[in-house]
Amino acid sequence: MMKPNTAGSRMRRRTAMRQRQQGAVAIVVALALVAMVGFLGLALDLGKLYVAKSELQNGADACALAAARDLTGATPLAVSEAAGITAGYRNLALFQSESVQFTADSSVTYSDALANPFYPKNSVPYALDTIKYVKCAASRAGIANWFAQVLNLLPGGSVGPSTVSSFAVATVGAAQTACAIPVFVCKPDTISPPEPPYTVGQWLVSKLDAGNKGEYGGGNFGWADLAGGSGTKSLAEQLKGSGQCNLPALGTEIGTTGNKSSLADEWNSRFGIVKAGKVAGVPDFTGHAYNDTTWPAKANAYPDFTARRKTFAPYQGDSIAMIDTKGSPSSTAAHQGGADRRMVLAPVVDCSGFAVSGTHKASVLEWACLLMIEPMQWGGNINSVRLEYRGVSSSMGSPCATQGIPGLGSGPGPLVPVLVQ
Repeated sequence: MMKPNTAGSRMRRRTAMRQRQQGAVAIVVALALVAMVGFLGLALDLGKLYVAKSELQNGADACALAAARDLTGATPLAVSEAAGITAGYRNLALFQSESVQFTADSSVTYSDALANPFYPKNSVPYALDTIKYVKCAASRAGIANWFAQVLNLLPGGSVGPSTVSSFAVATVGAAQTACAIPVFVCKPDTISPPEPPYTVGQWLVSKLDAGNKGEYGGGNFGWADLAGGSGTKSLAEQLKGSGQCNLPALGTEIGTTGNKSSLADEWNSRFGIVKAGKVAGVPDFTGHAYNDTTWPAKANAYPDFTARRKTFAPYQGDSIAMIDTKGSPSSTAAHQGGADRRMVLAPVVDCSGFAVSGTHKASVLEWACLLMIEPMQWGGNINSVRLEYRGVSSSMGSPCATQGIPGLGSGPGPLVPVLVQ
């Protein structure tokens, strides 16, 4: 009787065991690969959805901004909706392969307040002149996954096409605007005798010093300390510096007593006119002046002013302007390093109260956009200068606005669309 080959039996058992283990490892590796590919695909597909949502957001933003521009209180909402849909549709989604879709009567909705419901144009319960906000919504359904469907191979896996959406809410707010110089402008019908409304391009005459306790006589504008003071030093700092950029609210009482002296240097610094050894502030991009001698039309110098700014033209000189500033023009190079210094704001006030002895303040009614057209004669008397009226600063296209950038909602700049959500 032969003894069993125990060594061979053990070898065969080990071989069989290794084969079974190898089979199990292969199954585990296969399942792991499926999971890894699935999760990698999930990451890629989520990235795809993120890109799609960003593209939809661009379309919704464009739609809302375009639609908000027509929230005038009088323009039919159909005009606003059409503008929004047209602007939104020009944006592309899904890696710029198709236009963002908007639907009339559902994608663009309106409200009078952010806290209130938004309604389509034909269902809005609010009065037209109270509607301040527009919402644009964009969505895209059926976005196919690239890889995540591999997860469907796992037990219980169920990954289908995705939907993404975005929305934007816009309104109109006042644009940022130029800073103010320390003068007031009389509302024309409050001057004695009353004047017709100012026209764009009209030259405003400074108010005359009546010579009695600093009271004002006739004219269109005079000094007003917008920083709350009343002294000449405060006025000088506002002229020499950037002006009053933190503007008083409508209804604020402003003013000061009569004309001030010794402000010619600060006023003229904006024209680049300086005295030897004295620095009085940054000049405008041009010092070119306009008065009866240099501009016989006596109105509407603004178009020429904008052309002069492009060439950084300096002040012509006292001998040409036929005035006495006792200063010298800055060079072209100095104006090239200048700033926006002659397009300014000034408060419009009711000047009828100035006729009352001892009254030198009035409430701000609105803000005027003005062009400083001529330097001040030596001696600092405001009687010697005029300003060109360029309209109410909140008018669309006002040259006092800085590129239509949204600023404070209650500011004096023209109304421009601005996103709020």
